[in-house]
Amino acid sequence: MVSFVRKRLQVFVSSTYTDLVLERQAAVEAILTAGHIPAGMELFTSGDESQMEVINQWIDESDVYLLILGGRYGSVEPKTGKSYTQIEYEYAVARGKPLFACVIKDAALESRIRIHGSSVIETEHAHQLKGFRALVLTKMVRFWEDAKDIKITVGETLAQFARRDELPGWVRASQEANMPALADEIARLSKENAQLRSQIAEGRPGNTILGLSFQELRGVLEDKGLLGFLRANRLKLSGGTEVLDGSDPFYNDTFPSELDALGVICWNQNYGEFKLTDAGRKFLNRLELEEPVPDDAGDPDRAP
Repeated sequence: MVSFVRKRLQVFVSSTYTDLVLERQAAVEAILTAGHIPAGMELFTSGDESQMEVINQWIDESDVYLLILGGRYGSVEPKTGKSYTQIEYEYAVARGKPLFACVIKDAALESRIRIHGSSVIETEHAHQLKGFRALVLTKMVRFWEDAKDIKITVGETLAQFARRDELPGWVRASQEANMPALADEIARLSKENAQLRSQIAEGRPGNTILGLSFQELRGVLEDKGLLGFLRANRLKLSGGTEVLDGSDPFYNDTFPSELDALGVICWNQNYGEFKLTDAGRKFLNRLELEEPVPDDAGDPDRAP
């Protein structure tokens, strides 16, 4: 088996300052525990335009942007009337930076107000904060009540981002010894990919899946309304950190049992959850080859 190069993602963490000290610390600890590199936390405080240029450069050079949003809007930049935190966020979105946000739950904010008073809630720019929060909720978000939730969210989300090939990350120079083996594996996969593409181009049926041709199995899944569910939950069925639940896109209580009966997924007794069978994985690989979809398709945490 090939020993793949371990990459470390650089994560830019953005938040307001005085009200989220413990939460930012929790995020940094989670990033470091996962083996990645935090940036932007204590390096800067909101300031003038020249400082924003430096911060934007750090965002550009980071692999992932993380926002922690509490009950404060933050210092406002005079020209735009927006907080520096919102300016950072909008810059990351405009640059197409992979991002996610940890947003405080309403009940948790009310509890913090009872304990800490007005220092944790916005009193001057409540309308702007409401609009910013609405903007953030159109993208990938997870909600938090305390620092523990942030640690869990950061760890789980970075595990998913680390599997994305388009994120370069950082690699130790000493790991270059693995590159020849990795190159051989890439060559093997490229050859296999070319063979599959050739089969598709020439109209050859290729190997059957569960006794059916690819098109026949695809038709069965479409007729039963299972195809969208299967595609949307591929990561969870492939051994990710999350499991199926009622909040999943296209979810129907009968879908897992129907896919199990077809042999596309099976119940994993060791982990107590459904996972793809070899046949199911083969089908999805073929489907992705013929009909690639964006990374965020079917993601319940992203906007339509």
